[in-house]
Amino acid sequence: MKKVKSLFWYIFLIFYLELMYKFFVFNNVFSLDTLTILFFSIPIAILFYFITNVFSEKINHVLTIILSFFITILFMAQLVYYAFYESIFSIFSLTTGTGQVLGFFSAILDMMARNWLALVLMFVPTLLFAIFGHKVFSFKRYKRFGIIVNLVIMLLLFVGTGLLIYFNDEGMYSYKRLYNDTHAPILTVNKMGLLTMERLDLKRFIFGFEEKLWVDTNSQEEVIIEEEIKYNMLEIDFASLLANESDETVRSMHEYFSSVQPTEQNDYTGMFKDKNLIYITAEGFDTIAISPELTPTLYKMSTNGFVFNNYYQPLFTVSTSDGEYMFMNSLIPKEGVWSMYRSSFIDMPFALGNMFKELEYVANAWHNHTYSYYDRDKSHPNMGFNYVGCGNGLEKLMNCRVWPESDVEMIDATYSSFINEEKFLTYYMTVSGHLNYTFTGNSMSYKNRELVADLPYSSNVKAYIAANIEFDRAMEKLLGYLEEVGKLDDTVIVISPDHYPYGLKESEINEVSSFDRNNKFDLYKTTLIIYNSAMLEPIYVDKYVSSIDVLPTVYNLFGVPYDSRLLMGRDVFAEGDGLVIYSDRSWITGKGKYDAISETFTPFVENIPSDYVDEINRDVYQKFTMSSLILTSKNGSYINYYGKLGL
Repeated sequence: MKKVKSLFWYIFLIFYLELMYKFFVFNNVFSLDTLTILFFSIPIAILFYFITNVFSEKINHVLTIILSFFITILFMAQLVYYAFYESIFSIFSLTTGTGQVLGFFSAILDMMARNWLALVLMFVPTLLFAIFGHKVFSFKRYKRFGIIVNLVIMLLLFVGTGLLIYFNDEGMYSYKRLYNDTHAPILTVNKMGLLTMERLDLKRFIFGFEEKLWVDTNSQEEVIIEEEIKYNMLEIDFASLLANESDETVRSMHEYFSSVQPTEQNDYTGMFKDKNLIYITAEGFDTIAISPELTPTLYKMSTNGFVFNNYYQPLFTVSTSDGEYMFMNSLIPKEGVWSMYRSSFIDMPFALGNMFKELEYVANAWHNHTYSYYDRDKSHPNMGFNYVGCGNGLEKLMNCRVWPESDVEMIDATYSSFINEEKFLTYYMTVSGHLNYTFTGNSMSYKNRELVADLPYSSNVKAYIAANIEFDRAMEKLLGYLEEVGKLDDTVIVISPDHYPYGLKESEINEVSSFDRNNKFDLYKTTLIIYNSAMLEPIYVDKYVSSIDVLPTVYNLFGVPYDSRLLMGRDVFAEGDGLVIYSDRSWITGKGKYDAISETFTPFVENIPSDYVDEINRDVYQKFTMSSLILTSKNGSYINYYGKLGL
């Protein structure tokens, strides 16, 4: 039997893996984009074929097997990563986060077990090829004519893909924009394939990449500033800034921010003026952790004060760090980098600590795990905090030698450092609710295991609830300490999760959840707590909001002077519809939800304007772009946009 060129193996392997990834991740194989991915796969296959057919037949065979396994493992790793974070890992993540990923190796093995079928289907063809491929495929060295022919074909196909990209220029997420101007990895993978995105990511990592700004100010409503109305805005002379700015990117940013309608002050403006603030990012916290019997303090706090019926904490690439970043800065994380770490190199005048320090608050931040994890030792001081964690002082006050560490011990160790200050802002990043959710790998779950022993749930769910009992007891301690010194009524406590508990399967979450979590939208629906004991009746909020809306809402409640145009979130109590934005650029508003992968809109109400979806897509696009540019470096230095405003 005449053997087949190994080129056809590469074409099959790449397209097969792309199909498997598209099926298991996006569940939309039957689309026109699939044909595009095939077209993009062939020149890559020819390139790999060329690389592994220039040596002797034996070496070519070995190289083909090695490269095939490398490609396969790459797809498998990206599938597991997406199962965790609903994103793809970047070259930057590989160069900076390997040690932190390996720290949760058991969780990775668990996620692999959950996705065993997809991983097996991806791996089997390459395994069979390694065993039997020499019987079917030829690995003979190129002849000179063959080299020329393959190079010509490869170049023609690259030109063809280039033309396809060039002429597909309609819409914000056209091939041309995704390929040249916009870093939206998930949409790029869905439209052009994972290997194309990997190539773009490598290129952008090596040579740098500046998101091209498309400011469509003409499509926005005219900004109306009425003298008799008070707005949450500062006196920024955008006209003068535009007149004196030569950089086109910065000019476009000025044009955009000056075109945003500021939010009006409202009945809740200054409601908590001069009160103390305790701001908490709760690790892995979720609505399913709240019950009147097992977590009574969290139940009391979540059912009193402000009660948010449609609150979401979307998951972004760097999970905990990105969750913190959105909650503390009201900005959308930049794809492919650690946004919180990047923020340490620029001015952050609207960051939580910096804003309250301007009002003469004492600003402390605490984390009961390694203080330098995700480079918090750089980002948190830049946000205005005196920051202490395990490794730079907290280990002297509590036990930092267990995993995870105790939130109760953190409260006990730190409350005396701020509670007697005249005005204080205290930030906590907790850790007791961290995965793994087992009684053998989680010290907090083990500590509280007897309290959940009789619950009618699976073992992992009981371990999750047990871990969050520790967080509940920490909040009980905190409220008690505040009450002892007479400051409970004068203190506001804000709590948001960093992300949903992805250490649990969706089916496990649904054992406890009061609503179905088996879809990409409601999986991230969760609980936001804004609690003040002096509020006599709860105030219910039905607007769709997410973590980027919390900071401007808090600033409005405390009467903090800020500029609502310069943040990506909006004050919850301001006029207008809410907007929840997901990492793949899907969204929810009060009028409906839009899936950016399938490009489908599901209305909640009737009589939706014909241009409504395009309008919200444009808004989402520009929020992503602006957030990215705020963290972007150009010509070796950061744009540092906030710093240019002279605030």
